[in-house]
Amino acid sequence: MQFSRKADYAIRAVTLLGSLGPDRSMQAQELAEAGKIPIKFLEQILLVLKRAGILRSKRGVGGGYRLNRESRLISVAEVIEAVDGELVQLIDPEDYPRFDGADGISFCLTEAENAINDKLRDTSIEDLIRYDEGDRMAGAGI
Repeated sequence: MQFSRKADYAIRAVTLLGSLGPDRSMQAQELAEAGKIPIKFLEQILLVLKRAGILRSKRGVGGGYRLNRESRLISVAEVIEAVDGELVQLIDPEDYPRFDGADGISFCLTEAENAINDKLRDTSIEDLIRYDEGDRMAGAGI
């Protein structure tokens, strides 16, 4: 299982925008540079996030992208679902072959999937930003 590149870039962009002040926006090129995201790929992702209601945009001077709601109200899961369509699915129990131990494997992987997805649902963009702020306050990275 691997996190999609699209979801990674989307979370980077939303987190960067969440770290701005409430009335600030950022242009796509600035986001691309700050988040180390290819601009062409980012432009597509920003449109998807805008359609999903996570972002809003303003054209012209002083324009750019910003969050459509407070960062504490946007979960990591919501961002992933907007760009990938679904959260983590390790196996499809309906299609899993039948053999001795199959139920145990299915149960274990379903429990792991639930734990991962619950964490993604319970973590807000604000939580991601605060995590870094806590590191700076503790002197990490110095």
